[in-house]
Amino acid sequence: MSGAGITLRGVSKRYGSTIALDGVDLDIRPGEVLGIAGPNGAGKSTLVRIIAGEERPDSGDLTFDGRPWSPATDWHAVAVVHQEPQLFPNLTVAENVMVGREGGGSGKPRLGAADAKVMDALGIGHLRGRLLADCSLATQQRTEIARAVAREAQVFLFDEPNSALTADESDELFREIHAIAAGGRIVLLVTHRLGDLVEYCKRVAIVRDGKVRTVLSGAALTEEAIARQLVTDVTAVSAAANTRAAASGHAATGALFSVRDWSHPKAFRGISMQGRAGEIIALMGVEGSGSRELIRSFAGLERCTGIMEIEGDRTAASLQKRTAYVPATRLLSLYSNFSVGENLLVRLGYPDIAGFGMALKVRKMRDMAQSAVKRFLIKTRTATQGIRSLSGGNQQKVAIAQALHCAPKLLLLEEPTRGVDIHSKAEIYRLLRDYADAGHTVIIFCTEVLEVYEAADIAYVVVGGALTRPLKVADYDHVETLATDITQLEQERRKEPKAA
Repeated sequence: MSGAGITLRGVSKRYGSTIALDGVDLDIRPGEVLGIAGPNGAGKSTLVRIIAGEERPDSGDLTFDGRPWSPATDWHAVAVVHQEPQLFPNLTVAENVMVGREGGGSGKPRLGAADAKVMDALGIGHLRGRLLADCSLATQQRTEIARAVAREAQVFLFDEPNSALTADESDELFREIHAIAAGGRIVLLVTHRLGDLVEYCKRVAIVRDGKVRTVLSGAALTEEAIARQLVTDVTAVSAAANTRAAASGHAATGALFSVRDWSHPKAFRGISMQGRAGEIIALMGVEGSGSRELIRSFAGLERCTGIMEIEGDRTAASLQKRTAYVPATRLLSLYSNFSVGENLLVRLGYPDIAGFGMALKVRKMRDMAQSAVKRFLIKTRTATQGIRSLSGGNQQKVAIAQALHCAPKLLLLEEPTRGVDIHSKAEIYRLLRDYADAGHTVIIFCTEVLEVYEAADIAYVVVGGALTRPLKVADYDHVETLATDITQLEQERRKEPKAA
């Protein structure tokens, strides 16, 4: 590259009423690793798609190597290295490297000397004949990188590339990333791991609410500084203060839920914790920490050893009946071809909605659906309206209402407000608080400190498959202080010697 790199000026992108990017200005230089950090829904993914040429901005200018960016001609210059490699498991490593450059011959494509050199440099040359399905994730990621380098990509976008790698594999990956940048190419690293941003990036751009709020570099680039920037938002903090003030009257009672010596074969070990009736507990942790697997294990979706009890009962059938789980992806909860009302009732058992001969109680179902629409603040013209016609926030409220209709004692949610607007967030937090106050325990998995601050009573951080000490959210007057303490807990846990 000539050294001009990529320049964005006033880049904006809107999806209906949602503003994904709002006048982004950013300079991306060749020869360095630029980190991109921001909360979920901040606009990071849209920014990456526009740089990759997968989306066109509604307004603004984007130049590439000193000339206007053209997806039609420049698409080959950009490579996205995904968290989960986008490859062909039924092909060999070498065949995956050559995908898109096979030529028109009838025989199998032959690996050229230049391709072999790239593969050897990335440490996968000896695996060229192995099926990709038989390779580790680290090898698959190197294969994806090799394919991009072999086709002479000039821009590399890494999306959470080391979330499932070991520490040694992660170190090797970042050595390769720096080698790519040192060759004069542009490298972007998108990750929630603050330590990786500080250690491996020269600059880190903070994206919030569709804007690049600041770019940290030099002595200003620390984990604490990134954490503070990710939660610095006057509107959001004001909303948090209002939510917390409204919830201040609640009081948790005795232990309702507990686990002891709770262990997963790969993700976590020796977890002991409890949740009281009236309490909302937040679990935090980056991908690969074991936090997501932990909340899924409470729902019975991961095979674990140890003891789990709800109201003193530990039988599998009773635990299943008293627990409800809402995944992070709405598509896993909702039936897109069903109406709003049908989705609200879909988890109910036959005795609730069926009568003699298993015939559905149509009138009762209609009344129940209409009542649920009002109770859960779902904005829809009618309960018979298609679920796909609702906004993302209202679809999420339907997904949560499904679970609450089962009247579980333990409610488990992954990222309960991911991708919803601030007003829907406040309503969802109100629903969760009301449900906890009615004598239940709510556990949420969060990736954003602001969500912990707004919604939870107690926060645990999962680092390397183990829990840190609990943090009492009410002790914090400012979200920035909570973010700093969470970051420090992560750092302390990472420095502790691992048990043999």
